[in-house]
Amino acid sequence: MADAIYSKVLEFMTDTVTFTGKSSVDKYNKPTFAGTVTSAVGRLIYDTKKSYDAQGIEVTDIGRFITYGPQTAITVNHKMVVGATTFTVNGVDNIADENGAHHTVVRFGG
Repeated sequence: MADAIYSKVLEFMTDTVTFTGKSSVDKYNKPTFAGTVTSAVGRLIYDTKKSYDAQGIEVTDIGRFITYGPQTAITVNHKMVVGATTFTVNGVDNIADENGAHHTVVRFGG
């Protein structure tokens, strides 16, 4: 039964996103991204909302990316690339239940 549910959920996970880790910052404290590259399959949802970033500063999320399966390597120190567009990762939530982690929600902004 569970396999049938997961195969139906996978039908909605049609987007592939690339995450690149921060490698350093320049003298102006601007990050450079040349670290670990992680690709993830999931669902992009564009929905503008206010939220708070990792430092507690209010930011505007322009969407969420929900991964198929947990992606614990993705952090706010990554940039998110969809096609030719780069986004800032505002927050990462690893969602778990009594069976453990099952997906990750990445909140992103412009």
